[in-house]
Amino acid sequence: MCGLAGYFLWEEVAVPPLEEALRLLRHRGPDAQRLWRAPHGKVGLAHTRLSILDLSENAHQPFEAQGVWLVYNGEIYNFRQLAQQRSWPLRTRSDTEVIVYAYLEWKEAFLERLEGMFAFALYDSRAHRLLLARDPFGIKPLWVAQRPEGLYFASELKVLRAWLRPLARRPEAVAEFLHLGFIPAPHSWYKGISKVQPGEVWRVSAEGVTQQLYYDRTQLWHQPISLTTPSKAKVLVKAELRRAVKDHLVSDVPVGVFLSGGTDSSLVAALAREVGGELTAFTIGFAEAKYNELPYAQAVARHLGLRHFWEVLSAAEAARWLTELPQWYDEPFGDVSAIPTYLVSRLAARFVKVVLAGDGGDELYWGYGRYRWAARLARLRDWWRWSSGLLGQMPSARLRRIAHLLRLPPAAPTEHIFSQEQNTFSWAEVQRLLPECSPPWRAEFALPSEARLRQVALDFLFYLPDDLLTKVDRASMQHSLEVRVPLLDKRFVTLSWQVASALKRPKGYFPVQYKPLLRAILLDYLPLALVKRRKWGFTLPLAQWLRGPLAEWARTYTQPTLLESAYGLRGREIAQLWHRFERGEAYLATRLWLLAQLGQFTAYAPGD
Repeated sequence: MCGLAGYFLWEEVAVPPLEEALRLLRHRGPDAQRLWRAPHGKVGLAHTRLSILDLSENAHQPFEAQGVWLVYNGEIYNFRQLAQQRSWPLRTRSDTEVIVYAYLEWKEAFLERLEGMFAFALYDSRAHRLLLARDPFGIKPLWVAQRPEGLYFASELKVLRAWLRPLARRPEAVAEFLHLGFIPAPHSWYKGISKVQPGEVWRVSAEGVTQQLYYDRTQLWHQPISLTTPSKAKVLVKAELRRAVKDHLVSDVPVGVFLSGGTDSSLVAALAREVGGELTAFTIGFAEAKYNELPYAQAVARHLGLRHFWEVLSAAEAARWLTELPQWYDEPFGDVSAIPTYLVSRLAARFVKVVLAGDGGDELYWGYGRYRWAARLARLRDWWRWSSGLLGQMPSARLRRIAHLLRLPPAAPTEHIFSQEQNTFSWAEVQRLLPECSPPWRAEFALPSEARLRQVALDFLFYLPDDLLTKVDRASMQHSLEVRVPLLDKRFVTLSWQVASALKRPKGYFPVQYKPLLRAILLDYLPLALVKRRKWGFTLPLAQWLRGPLAEWARTYTQPTLLESAYGLRGREIAQLWHRFERGEAYLATRLWLLAQLGQFTAYAPGD
């Protein structure tokens, strides 16, 4: 795992300082920092390296072979298989060199052959041509700024902020953040700066810039459904995930695992222990029993024979790091589990350079309650006129929110439940806070017609890369820790979308058994008591903390005058949210958290 930055200029202008990029990205790669400038001065590359494969200096970057230069962040898990198929004159044991020779052999078609997580810039000096690419599911980040004089890129937005100030905020960004909790790709907080989308390649030459998807995620839900029986699905899914975990263990340094005690991380840990031998697991728990999965993680670790380290997160410890969030993410970011992810990464980095994580299982195997609600709301549309009025009178806040969803136009329920079930602001609420906001955000991809699948697709296209994977990347790389996600192996993802919906639907009621197919596989490794239990989720006791130890912090950064002057939000609406929260509507805690993140960002980026 590494950091990269660079530029491709069309005009004779002052070049940006690559040395500053090395300084800003050092946390992503403390083992080596190097840069290269083309003799003609119009191309520059910078790289900070976290050494995982071939630890020698020979594998440092920028890496060159036959006039092709590469700076790269990530891991290619099938690099040895690719090399064995050809007779390339390799001089290292790194996947970096394989990327270069794969390009020399297959040109742009090499992107389809790569299996792994990556973001890279590849400059072909022979053709004076630059390729920028990001992995199919958005595991690794890449930011781009296109200006009249040239194009600039980096692993983190802070480099482009330093190079290109002053920047102006996109008018739509505040509303997008309040509605989703993140800024969806390809957009960013700033005008003129984009996120390279998952599965996208940018071609940069003297003639200009073109963009194209080399991997179209929407094709996943147009595949034929081939796995319809539980027994066959279990055998094939288990075998493919086992293969993916084995591939993700390739490393010249020790590999550990994040272990929450839930289905996905426990399954990854079990398979890694089976195929890789000795393994160290890392867990963050909470003092509040309602949110604390640590006892389950400890039981899983004991049963699997894992070496296990853990810490317990308190509100006081969380408060120490809250004001650092804008520096980690470079734009407002709303996921409340960013702090525990940061701390479990800090814990793991004391012992290993690489960990495996279970991200992706909820999106692939229907692990969220909102998928059930999406299907129910679709069925309720025919009688929404009277049911929404009835539900709107109920004392339950959840039922009142469902009533609001039922009143929406028939074409829009899943987009809105996406925000509601995340406890972010609905568009109606955003418009009350920000009357001049732009029209509602819409997915720019073709979504499935069935309500539940639409919701899954939305999560897979946006929530997974722009929230969950972004959270893990920034939090872990603050500690120079590489996090690998076997459940997002390209072949495993393809197979998972071929599994029939009936095998993914939750089973039972008390407790609801989400992801039944993955749980069935996990039963091969763990006893029933550790598998059949309710879903927890990796989150903070936020409402409790905002009423206690974090109240002063939250009040400080949600001051109506602060948010009115910075973003034009209505102070009266903010005050009303606090009033409702203090009267018992605990679910509003995450809305207040989002507002506090906006307030914090004004201190990090005044005027932005």
